[in-house]
Amino acid sequence: MPLIRISHAARYEAPVKEKILADVTAAYAAASGCDPAKVWVIVDEVEGSDWSTGGVSLASKVMGAAGD
Repeated sequence: MPLIRISHAARYEAPVKEKILADVTAAYAAASGCDPAKVWVIVDEVEGSDWSTGGVSLASKVMGAAGD
């Protein structure tokens, strides 16, 4: 069974997450020919303070952009 893991810093409401899960499952199944019932998808919502690029957290970048 394929497992697709999506990590992002955004917080989505349940209906949006359901659409992400359904659309990713459908896309993988269509591309691979795999039975959609066998596709697992996990969405990890990561706090901006726990995610960084270039050594600077996303939370810091957002706060910096707000002060610009």
